[in-house]
Amino acid sequence: MNPVRVAIAPILVLGSMLQAAHAAPLPRPVVILTSSSVEAFGEAVEGMRRTLGTEVRVVTLDLASKPEAISRRLAENNPALLVAVGNNALQTAEQFGAAPVIATMLVRADLVAVRQRSPAGAVVLDLAFGDVLAGLARAFPGKSHAGMILNSGMGAGRDATLIAQARGAGIELQVIDCPLPEKLIQSLRSLRQQVDFVWCPPDGALFNGTTIKPLILASLEYQLPLVGFSEGFVRAGGAAGIYPDYFEVGVQAGEMARKFLAGANISNEGPRKTRVAINPRIGRLLGLKLSHSESGLVVIE
Repeated sequence: MNPVRVAIAPILVLGSMLQAAHAAPLPRPVVILTSSSVEAFGEAVEGMRRTLGTEVRVVTLDLASKPEAISRRLAENNPALLVAVGNNALQTAEQFGAAPVIATMLVRADLVAVRQRSPAGAVVLDLAFGDVLAGLARAFPGKSHAGMILNSGMGAGRDATLIAQARGAGIELQVIDCPLPEKLIQSLRSLRQQVDFVWCPPDGALFNGTTIKPLILASLEYQLPLVGFSEGFVRAGGAAGIYPDYFEVGVQAGEMARKFLAGANISNEGPRKTRVAINPRIGRLLGLKLSHSESGLVVIE
């Protein structure tokens, strides 16, 4: 046998293998639509990426890009699955995406507003009220009178149900209906000298970047501690916060994506883990002593 042919043959085989590998299409990715400006979204995306691992090709698109750029990149990547992080991402996926969607980092009411393609599944941020009550007891031990500000369009009979559930947990609850953000300060004022703290549940129409600052200033003036729904709310001046573990929400969304890609049925889920944060500095301004000692509390000052 010609020794030159023997030497060349493996090279030819290797070249053919490399050419075939180069020609083989990459697996269709999971595309995560998110907003890099939201810290909590970053925590969720990190949890997703860690759960999806290296076996799944993941592409992250930032909503800070222009819509036409997002549309182009979605077409270029031809995703097997879109994961929409937040309400704006879900709207973008609905507008520009053709792949199935998993939604996360939004509340259940946001899913109701979807007009065209409902997500295949979602990990929503709505906490069970029982988890909220447990968090309130941890943040304010010994305090048993709570106020709650809600949008009045939430449904008949809801207030009585919440009040009964709170009473079962040892908390006397007053629910104030607030139909408009312009009524927030008035709603808070109505609870003065009646409750120990006021729970502000997730509601982007009532509690947002425009309304939270004046609400917190009013809480200091009225000596009424506010309990928010995010770490950012507590940093802004809330006395406490009860909210999902956003990294764990991302882990759940990653697990849901894996199940979907494997052909399994998926559905909507709530958060598995709850975090309770306190702001002792704000507590002192309000004449409260918030405990540092209990394990698992997030302390923000």
